[in-house]
Amino acid sequence: MIIYNFMDSYLAIEAKYLSKKYRLGTIGMSSLREDLSRWWGRKKQNAATKRNETTAGIDQSRMINDSEFWALHDLNFQIPKGEVVGLIGANGSGKSTLLKILSRITEPTEGEVKIRGKVASLLEVGTGFHPELTGRENVYINGAILGMTRREVDAKFDEIVEFSGVSDFIDTPIKRYSSGMTVRLGFAVAAHLDPDILIVDEVLAVGDLRFQNRCIKQMQKIANSGKTVLFVSHQMTTVENLCKSAFLLSEGRIIYQGPAAKVISIYRDRETILHSNSLSERVSREGNGNCKLIGFEFRNASHQKIDSLICGQTAYIILNFEVICEQKNRMCLSLGISTNNQNRIAHLCMKTFGQSIEPTSDKTFEVRLKLPKVQLNQGNYKVTTFLDDESGEILDWVVDAFTLNVSESDFYGTGMIPRIEQSVFLMEYSFE
Repeated sequence: MIIYNFMDSYLAIEAKYLSKKYRLGTIGMSSLREDLSRWWGRKKQNAATKRNETTAGIDQSRMINDSEFWALHDLNFQIPKGEVVGLIGANGSGKSTLLKILSRITEPTEGEVKIRGKVASLLEVGTGFHPELTGRENVYINGAILGMTRREVDAKFDEIVEFSGVSDFIDTPIKRYSSGMTVRLGFAVAAHLDPDILIVDEVLAVGDLRFQNRCIKQMQKIANSGKTVLFVSHQMTTVENLCKSAFLLSEGRIIYQGPAAKVISIYRDRETILHSNSLSERVSREGNGNCKLIGFEFRNASHQKIDSLICGQTAYIILNFEVICEQKNRMCLSLGISTNNQNRIAHLCMKTFGQSIEPTSDKTFEVRLKLPKVQLNQGNYKVTTFLDDESGEILDWVVDAFTLNVSESDFYGTGMIPRIEQSVFLMEYSFE
């Protein structure tokens, strides 16, 4: 059940035992007849209550079987008015499903969520836009959806267009826009049409860095005006800087909620353990098994743990190995970095610098790889690790051992973000 304009004035959103079930392998979970029946029932209910409150539910009598999947299970949380709240979790944890419920795109299967005020959402590129209509027409349609009059939208229109930077194309159909243009206009519309609650997903990653910074400032401005922002991102630094509190989702459940810094710390620790466990137990590897890679982590120039590298900045990749049989020979480590389509773009090897790893009687050891200036463009890269000894014996060879995530930045200091379509590898250069 979704309830709007509930009476608890200090809360923007409250969820109680919120759950969402999907049936695997099907598009919908009900017939058109059932949907129309429920719609008519809700219309009659709304007429009877005569209150400024709408309720949406879903049939609870569906059969339960093995093909059904719970995307969310028993979520309980409260979000006060005027807060910027982060929602974090691995892919598949249920973040998108929760946002779709809060945005009225889908409905919960069980439980209820109470929402106070108008909700504006930016979940996916093009969400809420009609591709055949112009940017101008879509701005007014979105305003009408949020309950604004044409005069109210008129008062905001110039500000929206200026913020989005698409003034030259405002009378062009949305289908002609690039993804970046669509996101810029989408955020400008959502943020400027006076919503009480703004929901923003990872979609902002499509925009350039300068626009992202403007969006963050705008979200802070909205929160300072007493409105509420729910922000989803895989960039933990951004979440920590922007959000006062956060929720951590895992497998459809909230496993921790509290101050953003604490939630992020728990998330990072869980991710480190998860990756370490999967690496140590991984069977698909070559070598004699005398030593094996069991974990890794990324750190920044201040040696703080990070989730992704930032192009143009210093970073460390720390690799942890377990010694199964004591080594008497020196060892050498190599790393191969490839794109997702398996094109090798870099080979980093100790032998290039005449370096090696001393034999050790310890049960574990670590190798630190320093990248003085990350020269990879934004994106995800696969890292293969290869450990052998001075006799040429292969100890451990793990293909696609882990993923290297690189975040964009102003690499050249020009205010322009290098486009991944133009170059994967970033070189320092100048024209004379």
